[in-house]
Amino acid sequence: MITVVADDITGAAEIAGVCLRYGLQVSFGINSVPETPADVRVIATDSRSATEIEAYNTHKKLATEIFTDSDSFVFKKCDSVLRGYVLTELAALMEISAKNNVILQPANPATGRCIRNSQYYIEEKLLEKTGFAIDPDFPAHSSEVITLLSERSPLTRNQILITTNESESQAKKIQIDDCNSTEELNKNLSNFDKNQLYAGSAAFFEQILKKQFPLNTIKSAPSHSIVSDYLLIAGSTHPQSHIYIESLRSADCPVCYFPEELLQENTSDVAIESYANTLVSIWTKHRRLALSISNKKVTFPGSSTILKIRINKIVSIILAQCPVAELLIEGGATAYDILSTLKWQTLTPIQEISPGVVRMQIQHPTTIYLTIKPGSYQWPEDLIKY
Repeated sequence: MITVVADDITGAAEIAGVCLRYGLQVSFGINSVPETPADVRVIATDSRSATEIEAYNTHKKLATEIFTDSDSFVFKKCDSVLRGYVLTELAALMEISAKNNVILQPANPATGRCIRNSQYYIEEKLLEKTGFAIDPDFPAHSSEVITLLSERSPLTRNQILITTNESESQAKKIQIDDCNSTEELNKNLSNFDKNQLYAGSAAFFEQILKKQFPLNTIKSAPSHSIVSDYLLIAGSTHPQSHIYIESLRSADCPVCYFPEELLQENTSDVAIESYANTLVSIWTKHRRLALSISNKKVTFPGSSTILKIRINKIVSIILAQCPVAELLIEGGATAYDILSTLKWQTLTPIQEISPGVVRMQIQHPTTIYLTIKPGSYQWPEDLIKY
């Protein structure tokens, strides 16, 4: 059995997609070990949106359940550009498992995300020269991977050695090597030991999966496209997100943003419910809708949390009144918050539409399909039919 712990729900779904690609059974839990037996158990947390101490406690609690099974191989899924409290979360897993060495490889060369001379590059650009430099939660002020890990986990950065040197000897060590190709992803596994901790990207996990299972053939996924009865929530601030949802107008899909009244620090429940009911009318007429908070930066004290609560409430009202068949959400934190608000805890991954874009089934109380993806990934061009 393989158990994967992810720091956000889209990362967990991406791992589930890799497993589905190879025809493996996947069980999926949110903040808990799934009870359903499967080849791979995937656990989604939202620790990247939490505080560092909350992230530590979440992983420590899960570790006490996971490591009771001595036959389970554990993989820690982290963000490919090392956002979040990667070092602190690994420290929690190391503490409970008593495993002192971690092989960490966040790179995904197939998408141009590589590490060269200990510097992180995205399509030949240093990370600090990309849009990740202005990430609202974990801005990349440096491209040096050891610096990124250390700066983002101040509580544990002095407790564990982070090294690019395999021969380095230390009581607790996290090794992060250069990686510029799939061959170099495999190089990290030259001395593979299932009793050691491994962490990193979905691409790295795929190479480990091939070592754990006799996987010779990739299962071809049936094509899937959506014409109507969908609701798309664009929770990402990534510029590509706004370009995509605006393009949906060509598919006769209404594209809506919060009115100015809902973008202020103070508004009323009446205003929120009134706007939600307006969206219900729009969806009922068109049987489709794309919703985003804003196509511009919105800042006021506590804006992230306040706007999150508002969109959660609006989505709840729409789903309560509209027979939405396909719910599409981009952005891990957005997806996690909406699912938590709706109290949807049981998800069944059924299809990897494209790498990182995964469709899951939910009973609500009738069947509804949820498709999620990371904010920095693109929706497949043919997912929504024009």
